[in-house]
Amino acid sequence: MKKLLVALIVMLMFSLGACANSADDAINDMPLSDIMDSLYADFSEDELPMFGEYVEVNDENVNWYLGLNEVDFKEALANEPLISSIAHSVVLVRGNDGQDMEALKEEVRANLNTNKWICVGIPSEDLVTEIRGNVLLVVIDDQGRDAKILEAFNNL
Repeated sequence: MKKLLVALIVMLMFSLGACANSADDAINDMPLSDIMDSLYADFSEDELPMFGEYVEVNDENVNWYLGLNEVDFKEALANEPLISSIAHSVVLVRGNDGQDMEALKEEVRANLNTNKWICVGIPSEDLVTEIRGNVLLVVIDDQGRDAKILEAFNNL
C-alpha cells in the first residue's frame, strides 16, 4: 500500500512538472507583441493611459527601459504611455538560449530606476519582475494595475 501511494505521488509530481514545462514552452514561442497584447486584454480603455506603439528595446534605449548599459538578451519590447502623469512601464525580455534568466532578473532589479520620470515613480521594492520560460516581465505601475498584469502573464 505504501509503495502504491509513493508511486502515485511520484507520477503526480512528474505530470505537474510536464504541464509547467509545456506552458513555459508555449510562452517561449509566442511573439512578444502577442504576450504584451495579452497582458492588457482584460483592461477597459478608460483604465489605461494613452499608449503609442510598442517600442523595441535596443542599445540606444536599454538603460531607460531596463537600467542596463548594454543589451544581453535575444529581444525585448516595452510599453509606456505617450504622455502621462502616472508611473507605468511594462517590458518583456526574451533571453538568449541557455541564458540565466534569474541573473538577468536580479540585474534589472538592481539597476532599473523606478523613479525615472520627473514627478512620478514607485519604491524599488514595488518593482514587479517575473520569469516564465525564457521571458522576463518587468512592471512599474503606481495605479494598481501591476497585479492584474502579473496575473495575466502567469495565466498565459
